[in-house]
Amino acid sequence: MSVTQIHQSNKSKIPVDAPFKIFFEEQKNLSCYDSDKLITSILFNKQNGVIENTLNIPLSSLSDNDKCEIWLARDKLISGQEGDIKFRKNNKLLFGKICLTESDYDSFQTCSDYAYSSILNFISEKEFPHIIRIWNYYPNIEKIQDGLERYQAFCVGRFNAYHNITEFERQLPAATAIGTHDGQFIIYFLATTKAGVQVENPRQISAYHYPEQYSPKSPSFARATLKHWPSTTQFFISGTASIVGHATLHEENVLIQLEEILKNIEALVETVRDTHQQPIRDITGLSLMKVYIRHPEHFTMIKEALSQRIGKNVSVIYLQGDICRTNLLLEIEAYAELGTEN
Repeated sequence: MSVTQIHQSNKSKIPVDAPFKIFFEEQKNLSCYDSDKLITSILFNKQNGVIENTLNIPLSSLSDNDKCEIWLARDKLISGQEGDIKFRKNNKLLFGKICLTESDYDSFQTCSDYAYSSILNFISEKEFPHIIRIWNYYPNIEKIQDGLERYQAFCVGRFNAYHNITEFERQLPAATAIGTHDGQFIIYFLATTKAGVQVENPRQISAYHYPEQYSPKSPSFARATLKHWPSTTQFFISGTASIVGHATLHEENVLIQLEEILKNIEALVETVRDTHQQPIRDITGLSLMKVYIRHPEHFTMIKEALSQRIGKNVSVIYLQGDICRTNLLLEIEAYAELGTEN
C-alpha cells in the first residue's frame, strides 16, 4: 500500500469536522496515512522514526502493544525550519517542535527561557499567535541543580519568556511536563490563528497562582483548553495529578491518587459541559488518555482500575515517566473531539 492510500478500516480516522484529528495507532500502520497530511507521528522510546515527520519521546511504553500517536490534518501541509524550530502548517494550524541539547546552555533555566522565547517569537512571526496545547519532556525533572529542582528551573525559564506579554496568564495553554531518563529537552506544540478558551478546575488553584513554595515562579499553564471550530470543538486536558487546592493528596497510595485525578478530570468535564455547553456527559466521553506512571510495578493495578472507570471507548497509552513532584505517583492527560452528541 502506498503512503497516499488509506486502508478502508482507517477511513473513520480522516478528519471531517475539525482541521485535524489525534488518535493512537499501531506503528506498523503508519505508512497507511497520506504523508502530505500527516502533521506528526509520535513514537515512544523508539530509536528511529519509520517515516518522515516522526517525533521520538524517550519514555518507555508499559503496554504490550506497539501503539504510537498520530496527528492527521484534513488539508495538505507544508514543512519548514526556522532556527531550532521545525514545523508543519496549513492555513488552519501550526505544529512546531524544538529539541535542544542542554549542554549548549549555561543552565537549564536559560535553556527553558530560550526555548519558550523562540517559540513565542516564532508563532508571532508566522501569524499563528495562540498556543492551544504544548508538551515538555526532559531528563531528571526532580534533580537539584543550582539550588533548584529542574522542574522549578524550567518554570522560571518559561515564566521569564512569557512575562513580557500583557496579561499573559489569560493566554496560557493546556500543558504537560514529564521527566525522561535521557535525551534532549523536547517541546512540541499546536498553535492557531484564533485563541482557544481556557478552562480551570474548581477543585484546584490555577497553577499560575501557586504559592512560591512550589517554585520561585509559578507554573505557566491552564488546566485545559477548548478550541472551537465551525463544526466541532476540541478539548485538551493538561497533565493532571492528585492535587486539590495546591497540595498533593494521598502520597503513598497510587490507586487513591488515581481516584483523585479522575475527580479532577471529571470536574473539568463538568465545567465544559455545564458552563461551556459542550456535549460531553462524563469522562467516558473522552477520546484519548496518556497515563504517565512513576513506578512500572504500578502499571497493572492502574490499568485495571482505570479501565473500570472509563469503559471501552477511551483509547489509552501507558508510559513510564517521572512527575514534577516527588510525592506524585502518576499523571494523566486527556483529549476529546466534541461533536453534536456524546
